[in-house]
Amino acid sequence: MKIYNLMLYTFLCINSSVALSQENHQKNADVSKLINVWLEAQKDYEDIPFISGVIVKDQKVLWSGAFGTANLESPVTSNENTINSICSTSKVFTATAIMKLVDEGKISLHDKVKDILPKYAVNQKFPEGGSVTVRSLLAHSSGLPRDTHHAYWSGPDHYFPTEDEMFDSLSTQATEHSVGSEISYSNIGYALLGLIIEEVTDISYKNYVETHIFKPLNMSNSFVEMQSSLYGNRHAIGYTATNRNGKRKVANFYQTKAMQPAAGISTTVIDLAKFAMWQFRLAGGSKTEIMKPSTLKSMYKTQATTKRNEHDRGFGYEISTDKNGSKWAMHGGVCPGYVSYLKMDVTNKMAYAILANANRVNTPKYVKGLIDILHRAESIEQGIKQDLSLSQYTGFYNLNPWNSEYYVGSWGSGLILLYLPAQSLKYAMYHYQHVEGDIFQLVEDGKAIDQEFITFIRDKKGKVVKIKNGGNYHYRAHQPK
Repeated sequence: MKIYNLMLYTFLCINSSVALSQENHQKNADVSKLINVWLEAQKDYEDIPFISGVIVKDQKVLWSGAFGTANLESPVTSNENTINSICSTSKVFTATAIMKLVDEGKISLHDKVKDILPKYAVNQKFPEGGSVTVRSLLAHSSGLPRDTHHAYWSGPDHYFPTEDEMFDSLSTQATEHSVGSEISYSNIGYALLGLIIEEVTDISYKNYVETHIFKPLNMSNSFVEMQSSLYGNRHAIGYTATNRNGKRKVANFYQTKAMQPAAGISTTVIDLAKFAMWQFRLAGGSKTEIMKPSTLKSMYKTQATTKRNEHDRGFGYEISTDKNGSKWAMHGGVCPGYVSYLKMDVTNKMAYAILANANRVNTPKYVKGLIDILHRAESIEQGIKQDLSLSQYTGFYNLNPWNSEYYVGSWGSGLILLYLPAQSLKYAMYHYQHVEGDIFQLVEDGKAIDQEFITFIRDKKGKVVKIKNGGNYHYRAHQPK
Protein backbone atom coordinates (compact mmCIF):
# COMPACT_ATOMS: atom_id res chain seq x y z
CA MET A 1 0.00 0.00 0.00
CA LYS A 2 1.39 3.39 -0.94
CA ILE A 3 -0.01 6.82 -0.18
CA TYR A 4 1.94 10.00 -0.73
CA ASN A 5 1.12 13.63 -1.21
CA LEU A 6 3.63 15.69 -3.16
CA MET A 7 3.96 19.39 -2.47
CA LEU A 8 6.42 20.62 -5.05
CA TYR A 9 7.12 24.28 -5.48
CA THR A 10 10.55 25.32 -6.69
CA PHE A 11 13.38 22.84 -6.56
CA LEU A 12 17.10 23.31 -5.96
CA CYS A 13 17.24 27.07 -5.48
CA ILE A 14 15.26 28.07 -8.57
CA ASN A 15 14.63 31.81 -8.58
CA SER A 16 11.12 32.38 -7.29
CA SER A 17 10.63 35.34 -9.62
CA VAL A 18 10.84 33.10 -12.69
CA ALA A 19 7.77 31.18 -13.76
CA LEU A 20 8.11 27.45 -13.36
CA SER A 21 9.10 26.22 -16.83
CA GLN A 22 8.14 22.91 -18.35
CA GLU A 23 11.74 21.76 -17.98
CA ASN A 24 11.79 22.59 -14.27
CA HIS A 25 8.45 20.90 -13.81
CA GLN A 26 9.84 17.73 -15.41
CA LYS A 27 12.95 17.95 -13.22
CA ASN A 28 10.79 18.13 -10.10
CA ALA A 29 8.75 15.19 -11.28
CA ASP A 30 11.86 13.09 -12.02
CA VAL A 31 13.36 13.77 -8.60
CA SER A 32 10.20 13.18 -6.62
CA LYS A 33 9.40 10.01 -8.56
CA LEU A 34 12.82 8.59 -7.77
CA ILE A 35 12.42 9.36 -4.08
CA ASN A 36 9.00 7.69 -4.05
CA VAL A 37 10.22 4.58 -5.87
CA TRP A 38 13.21 4.26 -3.55
CA LEU A 39 11.32 4.68 -0.26
CA GLU A 40 8.47 2.41 -1.23
CA ALA A 41 10.95 -0.28 -2.27
CA GLN A 42 12.91 0.07 0.96
CA LYS A 43 9.67 -0.15 2.90
CA ASP A 44 8.97 -3.50 1.22
CA TYR A 45 12.48 -4.92 1.41
CA GLU A 46 12.93 -4.00 5.07
CA ASP A 47 9.35 -4.83 6.03
CA ILE A 48 8.76 -1.34 7.43
CA PRO A 49 5.07 -0.92 8.24
CA PHE A 50 5.07 2.86 7.74
CA ILE A 51 7.69 5.42 6.79
CA SER A 52 7.25 9.12 6.03
CA GLY A 53 9.61 11.89 5.05
CA VAL A 54 9.93 15.54 4.11
CA ILE A 55 12.41 17.92 2.49
CA VAL A 56 12.27 21.65 3.27
CA LYS A 57 13.94 24.57 1.54
CA ASP A 58 13.58 27.69 3.69
CA GLN A 59 9.81 28.34 3.80
CA LYS A 60 8.72 25.70 1.29
CA VAL A 61 8.19 21.98 1.34
CA LEU A 62 10.01 20.57 -1.68
CA TRP A 63 8.86 16.99 -1.20
CA SER A 64 6.89 14.95 1.27
CA GLY A 65 5.77 11.36 1.15
CA ALA A 66 4.30 8.54 3.20
CA PHE A 67 4.45 4.83 2.47
CA GLY A 68 2.74 1.85 4.06
CA THR A 69 0.21 1.75 6.85
CA ALA A 70 0.30 2.92 10.44
CA ASN A 71 -1.64 -0.12 11.62
CA LEU A 72 -1.01 -3.55 10.08
CA GLU A 73 -3.76 -5.21 12.09
CA SER A 74 -6.51 -2.80 11.03
CA PRO A 75 -5.30 -0.75 8.05
CA VAL A 76 -6.12 2.93 8.28
CA THR A 77 -5.53 5.85 5.96
CA SER A 78 -1.91 6.89 6.44
CA ASN A 79 -0.18 9.95 5.07
CA GLU A 80 2.28 12.71 5.96
CA ASN A 81 -0.05 13.82 8.77
CA THR A 82 0.08 10.42 10.46
CA ILE A 83 1.56 10.87 13.93
CA ASN A 84 4.66 9.01 15.10
CA SER A 85 6.58 9.10 18.35
CA ILE A 86 9.85 10.92 17.68
CA CYS A 87 11.53 9.54 20.80
CA SER A 88 14.75 11.41 21.68
CA THR A 89 14.20 14.01 18.97
CA SER A 90 11.79 15.35 21.61
CA LYS A 91 14.86 16.86 23.26
CA VAL A 92 15.14 19.63 20.65
CA PHE A 93 11.68 20.86 21.68
CA THR A 94 12.59 20.71 25.35
CA ALA A 95 15.75 22.69 24.60
CA THR A 96 13.69 25.21 22.61
CA ALA A 97 11.30 25.68 25.54
CA ILE A 98 14.19 26.19 27.98
CA MET A 99 15.89 28.71 25.70
CA LYS A 100 12.63 30.61 25.38
CA LEU A 101 12.57 30.95 29.17
CA VAL A 102 16.22 32.01 29.17
CA ASP A 103 15.35 34.59 26.51
CA GLU A 104 12.59 35.92 28.75
CA GLY A 105 14.91 36.16 31.75
CA LYS A 106 12.96 33.59 33.77
CA ILE A 107 15.97 31.33 34.18
CA SER A 108 19.70 31.57 33.51
CA LEU A 109 21.97 29.07 31.82
CA HIS A 110 24.20 29.37 34.90
CA ASP A 111 21.44 28.48 37.37
CA LYS A 112 22.21 25.43 39.48
CA VAL A 113 19.72 22.60 39.23
CA LYS A 114 19.78 22.07 42.99
CA ASP A 115 18.65 25.68 43.49
CA ILE A 116 15.60 25.23 41.21
CA LEU A 117 14.43 21.69 42.01
CA PRO A 118 14.10 21.01 45.75
CA LYS A 119 13.93 17.23 45.29
CA TYR A 120 17.10 17.02 43.19
CA ALA A 121 19.87 14.96 44.74
CA VAL A 122 22.76 12.98 43.28
CA ASN A 123 26.17 11.85 44.46
CA GLN A 124 28.42 14.57 43.00
CA LYS A 125 31.41 12.28 42.50
CA PHE A 126 33.54 14.97 40.82
CA PRO A 127 32.95 18.17 42.83
CA GLU A 128 35.93 19.93 41.23
CA GLY A 129 33.79 20.60 38.16
CA GLY A 130 31.19 22.56 40.11
CA SER A 131 27.46 22.08 40.29
CA VAL A 132 25.19 20.77 37.55
CA THR A 133 23.66 23.75 35.73
CA VAL A 134 20.95 24.38 33.18
CA ARG A 135 23.68 24.86 30.56
CA SER A 136 25.29 21.51 31.31
CA LEU A 137 21.94 19.72 31.11
CA LEU A 138 21.21 21.26 27.70
CA ALA A 139 24.63 20.30 26.31
CA HIS A 140 24.77 16.79 27.85
CA SER A 141 27.89 17.82 29.77
CA SER A 142 26.45 17.49 33.29
CA GLY A 143 28.01 14.12 34.01
CA LEU A 144 24.65 12.74 35.11
CA PRO A 145 23.95 9.08 34.29
CA ARG A 146 22.05 8.28 31.12
CA ASP A 147 18.98 6.69 32.74
CA THR A 148 17.42 5.77 36.05
CA HIS A 149 17.55 2.22 37.39
CA HIS A 150 14.12 1.52 35.91
CA ALA A 151 14.24 -0.87 32.93
CA TYR A 152 11.93 1.24 30.79
CA TRP A 153 13.73 0.41 27.57
CA SER A 154 13.06 -3.29 28.19
CA GLY A 155 9.92 -4.93 26.89
CA PRO A 156 7.23 -5.83 26.90
CA ASP A 157 5.72 -3.23 29.23
CA HIS A 158 8.29 -0.38 29.13
CA TYR A 159 7.78 0.86 32.65
CA PHE A 160 8.80 4.51 32.59
CA PRO A 161 9.28 6.16 36.00
CA THR A 162 7.08 8.74 37.63
CA GLU A 163 8.67 11.96 38.89
CA ASP A 164 9.05 10.62 42.43
CA GLU A 165 10.49 7.33 41.17
CA MET A 166 13.01 9.21 39.03
CA PHE A 167 14.20 11.33 41.96
CA ASP A 168 14.40 8.26 44.22
CA SER A 169 16.56 6.48 41.67
CA LEU A 170 18.75 9.52 41.00
CA SER A 171 19.46 9.95 44.71
CA THR A 172 21.17 6.54 44.68
CA GLN A 173 23.25 7.28 41.58
CA ALA A 174 26.47 9.21 40.99
CA THR A 175 27.81 11.57 38.35
CA GLU A 176 30.10 9.96 35.77
CA HIS A 177 32.48 12.86 35.15
CA SER A 178 32.99 16.45 36.25
CA VAL A 179 30.62 19.06 34.86
CA GLY A 180 31.71 20.37 31.46
CA SER A 181 34.59 17.96 30.95
CA GLU A 182 32.92 15.55 28.56
CA ILE A 183 29.71 14.81 26.68
CA SER A 184 27.66 12.13 28.39
CA TYR A 185 24.21 11.71 26.87
CA SER A 186 21.56 11.82 29.58
CA ASN A 187 17.83 11.21 29.42
CA ILE A 188 17.71 12.08 33.11
CA GLY A 189 19.21 15.49 32.30
CA TYR A 190 16.42 16.33 29.90
CA ALA A 191 13.77 14.98 32.27
CA LEU A 192 15.14 17.50 34.80
CA LEU A 193 14.89 20.28 32.20
CA GLY A 194 11.20 19.46 31.82
CA LEU A 195 10.75 19.75 35.57
CA ILE A 196 12.60 23.08 35.54
CA ILE A 197 10.07 24.33 32.97
CA GLU A 198 7.26 23.30 35.29
CA GLU A 199 8.90 24.86 38.35
CA VAL A 200 9.56 28.18 36.62
CA THR A 201 6.23 28.53 34.78
CA ASP A 202 3.88 26.68 37.17
CA ILE A 203 2.55 24.93 34.05
CA SER A 204 2.93 21.26 33.19
CA TYR A 205 5.64 20.43 30.65
CA LYS A 206 2.98 19.06 28.32
CA ASN A 207 0.84 22.19 28.43
CA TYR A 208 3.81 24.53 28.13
CA VAL A 209 5.25 22.90 25.01
CA GLU A 210 1.88 22.44 23.34
CA THR A 211 0.79 26.02 24.12
CA HIS A 212 4.02 27.97 23.63
CA ILE A 213 5.69 26.03 20.79
CA PHE A 214 3.24 23.79 18.93
CA LYS A 215 0.30 26.20 18.85
CA PRO A 216 2.19 29.32 17.60
CA LEU A 217 3.80 27.24 14.85
CA ASN A 218 0.48 25.64 13.87
CA MET A 219 1.86 22.19 14.66
CA SER A 220 -1.68 20.87 14.96
CA ASN A 221 -0.74 17.18 14.88
CA SER A 222 1.88 17.32 17.63
CA PHE A 223 1.41 16.14 21.20
CA VAL A 224 3.39 15.51 24.35
CA GLU A 225 2.79 11.87 25.29
CA MET A 226 1.11 9.26 23.14
CA GLN A 227 -2.66 9.53 23.33
CA SER A 228 -4.56 6.25 23.63
CA SER A 229 -7.53 7.76 21.79
CA LEU A 230 -5.36 8.37 18.71
CA TYR A 231 -3.26 5.20 18.89
CA GLY A 232 -3.88 2.91 15.94
CA ASN A 233 -5.64 5.50 13.80
CA ARG A 234 -4.12 8.98 13.65
CA HIS A 235 -1.11 7.81 15.67
CA ALA A 236 0.91 4.96 14.18
CA ILE A 237 1.25 1.75 16.15
CA GLY A 238 4.87 0.91 16.95
CA TYR A 239 6.49 -2.35 15.82
CA THR A 240 9.54 -4.28 16.98
CA ALA A 241 12.69 -5.10 15.06
CA THR A 242 12.42 -7.93 12.54
CA ASN A 243 12.46 -11.31 14.25
CA ARG A 244 14.07 -14.52 13.03
CA ASN A 245 10.97 -15.40 11.01
CA GLY A 246 11.31 -12.12 9.12
CA LYS A 247 8.27 -10.58 10.81
CA ARG A 248 7.72 -7.75 13.27
CA LYS A 249 5.51 -7.74 16.35
CA VAL A 250 3.50 -4.93 17.88
CA ALA A 251 5.45 -3.02 20.52
CA ASN A 252 3.16 -2.44 23.49
CA PHE A 253 1.60 0.98 24.01
CA TYR A 254 3.35 2.97 26.74
CA GLN A 255 3.62 6.46 28.16
CA THR A 256 6.89 8.09 29.11
CA LYS A 257 5.73 9.84 32.31
CA ALA A 258 8.71 11.65 33.88
CA MET A 259 10.72 11.06 30.69
CA GLN A 260 8.37 13.10 28.50
CA PRO A 261 10.95 15.89 27.97
CA ALA A 262 13.54 13.30 26.88
CA ALA A 263 11.45 11.02 24.67
CA GLY A 264 7.73 11.72 24.93
CA ILE A 265 6.72 13.86 21.93
CA SER A 266 4.71 12.59 18.97
CA THR A 267 4.43 14.52 15.73
CA THR A 268 4.39 14.30 11.92
CA VAL A 269 6.83 15.08 9.13
CA ILE A 270 4.67 18.04 8.11
CA ASP A 271 4.78 19.49 11.62
CA LEU A 272 8.54 18.92 11.72
CA ALA A 273 8.70 20.89 8.46
CA LYS A 274 6.87 23.76 10.18
CA PHE A 275 9.35 23.60 13.06
CA ALA A 276 12.30 23.78 10.62
CA MET A 277 10.70 26.63 8.65
CA TRP A 278 10.31 28.62 11.87
CA GLN A 279 14.01 28.21 12.60
CA PHE A 280 15.05 29.28 9.09
CA ARG A 281 12.66 32.23 9.26
CA LEU A 282 13.86 33.32 12.67
CA ALA A 283 17.59 32.86 12.03
CA GLY A 284 17.36 34.85 8.82
CA GLY A 285 15.65 37.90 10.32
CA SER A 286 15.61 40.22 13.26
CA LYS A 287 12.03 39.81 14.47
CA THR A 288 11.36 37.86 17.66
CA GLU A 289 9.12 34.84 17.12
CA ILE A 290 8.94 32.59 20.19
CA MET A 291 12.52 33.70 20.92
CA LYS A 292 15.11 36.13 19.63
CA PRO A 293 17.13 35.15 16.52
CA SER A 294 20.35 35.39 18.53
CA THR A 295 18.98 32.96 21.10
CA LEU A 296 18.16 30.40 18.44
CA LYS A 297 21.58 30.79 16.86
CA SER A 298 23.22 30.09 20.21
CA MET A 299 21.60 26.64 20.13
CA TYR A 300 23.71 25.81 17.05
CA LYS A 301 26.99 26.87 18.64
CA THR A 302 29.39 24.35 20.14
CA GLN A 303 28.62 24.11 23.83
CA ALA A 304 30.36 20.81 24.57
CA THR A 305 32.90 18.61 22.82
CA THR A 306 33.79 14.96 23.16
CA LYS A 307 36.93 12.89 22.97
CA ARG A 308 34.98 10.08 21.33
CA ASN A 309 34.07 9.87 17.66
CA GLU A 310 30.82 11.80 18.06
CA HIS A 311 29.42 15.16 17.00
CA ASP A 312 29.81 18.17 19.23
CA ARG A 313 26.77 19.37 21.14
CA GLY A 314 24.88 22.61 20.96
CA PHE A 315 21.76 23.15 23.02
CA GLY A 316 19.47 20.25 22.17
CA TYR A 317 21.25 19.45 18.91
CA GLU A 318 24.22 17.52 17.69
CA ILE A 319 26.14 19.95 15.51
CA SER A 320 28.80 19.70 12.83
CA THR A 321 30.36 21.72 10.02
CA ASP A 322 30.86 20.08 6.63
CA LYS A 323 33.77 20.52 4.23
CA ASN A 324 31.98 23.43 2.54
CA GLY A 325 31.65 25.32 5.81
CA SER A 326 27.91 24.69 6.20
CA LYS A 327 26.61 24.27 9.74
CA TRP A 328 24.38 21.26 10.46
CA ALA A 329 22.08 20.72 13.44
CA MET A 330 20.49 17.32 13.95
CA HIS A 331 18.94 14.87 16.35
CA GLY A 332 17.64 11.33 16.09
CA GLY A 333 15.44 9.21 18.23
CA VAL A 334 14.95 5.51 19.00
CA CYS A 335 12.33 4.20 21.40
CA PRO A 336 10.12 1.09 21.61
CA GLY A 337 8.45 0.78 18.19
CA TYR A 338 9.63 4.05 16.64
CA VAL A 339 12.62 5.81 15.09
CA SER A 340 13.10 9.38 13.87
CA TYR A 341 15.71 11.71 12.45
CA LEU A 342 15.71 15.46 11.84
CA LYS A 343 18.71 17.02 10.09
CA MET A 344 19.01 20.71 9.17
CA ASP A 345 21.57 22.54 7.08
CA VAL A 346 21.09 25.81 8.94
CA THR A 347 23.53 27.64 6.67
CA ASN A 348 21.64 26.91 3.46
CA LYS A 349 18.20 26.55 5.10
CA MET A 350 17.57 22.95 4.10
CA ALA A 351 15.89 20.39 6.35
CA TYR A 352 15.26 16.67 6.06
CA ALA A 353 13.19 14.39 8.29
CA ILE A 354 12.32 10.70 8.30
CA LEU A 355 9.93 8.92 10.68
CA ALA A 356 9.17 5.19 10.89
CA ASN A 357 7.02 3.07 13.18
CA ALA A 358 9.44 0.17 13.61
CA ASN A 359 12.76 -0.48 15.28
CA ARG A 360 16.04 -1.23 13.51
CA VAL A 361 15.22 1.22 10.71
CA ASN A 362 18.24 3.37 9.90
CA THR A 363 16.66 6.82 9.63
CA PRO A 364 20.00 8.68 9.24
CA LYS A 365 20.68 6.45 6.21
CA TYR A 366 17.38 7.52 4.68
CA VAL A 367 18.04 11.19 5.31
CA LYS A 368 21.43 10.78 3.67
CA GLY A 369 19.65 9.17 0.74
CA LEU A 370 17.41 12.20 0.31
CA ILE A 371 20.48 14.43 0.32
CA ASP A 372 22.25 12.17 -2.20
CA ILE A 373 19.28 12.31 -4.60
CA LEU A 374 19.16 16.10 -4.44
CA HIS A 375 22.90 16.25 -5.03
CA ARG A 376 22.59 13.96 -8.05
CA ALA A 377 19.69 16.09 -9.35
CA GLU A 378 22.09 18.97 -9.84
CA SER A 379 23.32 17.10 -12.94
CA ILE A 380 19.91 17.29 -14.61
CA GLU A 381 20.34 19.63 -17.54
CA GLN A 382 17.77 22.34 -18.01
CA GLY A 383 16.28 23.64 -21.22
CA ILE A 384 17.06 20.63 -23.40
CA LYS A 385 14.22 19.75 -25.73
CA GLN A 386 13.64 16.05 -25.81
CA ASP A 387 11.68 14.47 -28.66
CA LEU A 388 12.38 10.94 -27.45
CA SER A 389 9.68 9.56 -25.16
CA LEU A 390 11.52 8.20 -22.14
CA SER A 391 8.40 6.65 -20.66
CA GLN A 392 8.77 3.67 -23.02
CA TYR A 393 11.89 2.66 -21.06
CA THR A 394 10.87 3.46 -17.50
CA GLY A 395 9.93 0.71 -15.09
CA PHE A 396 11.39 -2.10 -13.02
CA TYR A 397 13.79 -4.72 -14.36
CA ASN A 398 14.50 -8.11 -12.77
CA LEU A 399 18.10 -8.87 -11.78
CA ASN A 400 17.52 -12.39 -10.42
CA PRO A 401 19.23 -14.59 -9.50
CA TRP A 402 22.24 -12.42 -8.68
CA ASN A 403 20.47 -9.31 -7.42
CA SER A 404 16.95 -8.06 -6.85
CA GLU A 405 15.89 -5.36 -9.31
CA TYR A 406 16.54 -1.89 -10.57
CA TYR A 407 14.27 0.94 -11.51
CA VAL A 408 14.77 2.89 -14.71
CA GLY A 409 13.37 6.40 -14.56
CA SER A 410 13.53 9.57 -16.62
CA TRP A 411 16.25 11.99 -15.54
CA GLY A 412 16.04 15.19 -17.52
CA SER A 413 16.90 14.26 -21.11
CA GLY A 414 18.36 10.91 -20.02
CA LEU A 415 17.69 8.00 -17.72
CA ILE A 416 18.59 7.05 -14.16
CA LEU A 417 19.11 3.46 -13.02
CA LEU A 418 18.46 2.89 -9.33
CA TYR A 419 19.48 -0.48 -7.92
CA LEU A 420 17.09 -1.80 -5.25
CA PRO A 421 17.28 -2.25 -2.37
CA ALA A 422 19.77 0.55 -1.91
CA GLN A 423 21.92 0.64 1.21
CA SER A 424 23.82 3.66 -0.12
CA LEU A 425 22.13 5.74 -2.79
CA LYS A 426 25.41 7.38 -3.70
CA TYR A 427 26.55 4.07 -5.20
CA ALA A 428 23.15 2.80 -6.37
CA MET A 429 22.28 5.50 -8.95
CA TYR A 430 23.64 5.56 -12.51
CA HIS A 431 22.92 8.30 -15.05
CA TYR A 432 22.70 7.50 -18.77
CA GLN A 433 22.39 9.83 -21.74
CA HIS A 434 20.74 8.99 -25.05
CA VAL A 435 23.08 8.08 -27.90
CA GLU A 436 20.86 6.79 -30.68
CA GLY A 437 17.92 4.48 -31.13
CA ASP A 438 17.53 2.47 -27.94
CA ILE A 439 21.13 2.94 -26.81
CA PHE A 440 22.18 5.01 -23.77
CA GLN A 441 25.66 5.75 -22.42
CA LEU A 442 26.80 6.01 -18.80
CA VAL A 443 27.60 9.53 -17.55
CA GLU A 444 29.75 10.21 -14.49
CA ASP A 445 30.57 13.70 -13.25
CA GLY A 446 29.23 15.13 -16.48
CA LYS A 447 31.43 12.95 -18.72
CA ALA A 448 30.36 10.07 -20.96
CA ILE A 449 32.18 6.84 -20.05
CA ASP A 450 33.67 4.87 -22.93
CA GLN A 451 32.32 1.40 -23.57
CA GLU A 452 29.64 1.76 -20.90
CA PHE A 453 26.33 1.39 -22.72
CA ILE A 454 22.91 -0.10 -22.10
CA THR A 455 20.63 -1.17 -24.93
CA PHE A 456 16.89 -1.66 -24.65
CA ILE A 457 15.53 -4.67 -26.51
CA ARG A 458 12.04 -4.75 -28.04
CA ASP A 459 9.68 -7.60 -28.85
CA LYS A 460 8.04 -8.11 -32.22
CA LYS A 461 5.36 -5.57 -31.34
CA GLY A 462 7.98 -2.91 -30.63
CA LYS A 463 7.52 -2.92 -26.86
CA VAL A 464 10.60 -2.66 -24.64
CA VAL A 465 10.92 -5.97 -22.79
CA LYS A 466 14.51 -6.12 -21.54
CA ILE A 467 17.85 -4.35 -21.19
CA LYS A 468 21.23 -5.54 -22.37
CA ASN A 469 23.56 -4.26 -19.65
CA GLY A 470 27.14 -5.40 -20.12
CA GLY A 471 26.94 -9.07 -21.01
CA ASN A 472 23.62 -9.66 -19.24
CA TYR A 473 19.97 -9.30 -20.13
CA HIS A 474 17.57 -7.90 -17.52
CA TYR A 475 13.90 -8.46 -18.22
CA ARG A 476 11.22 -5.90 -17.54
CA ALA A 477 9.37 -6.89 -14.38
CA HIS A 478 6.44 -4.51 -14.01
CA GLN A 479 5.40 -0.98 -14.76
CA PRO A 480 5.99 1.74 -12.15
CA LYS A 481 2.96 2.51 -10.00
